[in-house]
Amino acid sequence: MVKETLTKYKVALIPAATALTSAALAFPAFATESDPSGESVTAADWSSVISALTDQINVSSVVAVLATFVAAGVGLAFMWWGVRKGIRSLMSAFRKGRVSV
Repeated sequence: MVKETLTKYKVALIPAATALTSAALAFPAFATESDPSGESVTAADWSSVISALTDQINVSSVVAVLATFVAAGVGLAFMWWGVRKGIRSLMSAFRKGRVSV
């Protein structure tokens, strides 16, 4: 059972294993025991950045971003439907020898 599953999904396992291995090998490069400059980053160092971000993000900006994503998704869905309809119509015209809508 396991052997059939592995042979069935072998194509998908190789890229996944490669990605996981490269990610696992990359993270220890960022880990250090101590800061070489001797200074540690504290929450107070980030307070100006956090306050600037919270001033920029509010309910209306989040709603505007979500509305943009929904509108783009609807547009992409209609475009996908239209392209499929056009290809189907074109292929039907070639097969039958006439154009119909």
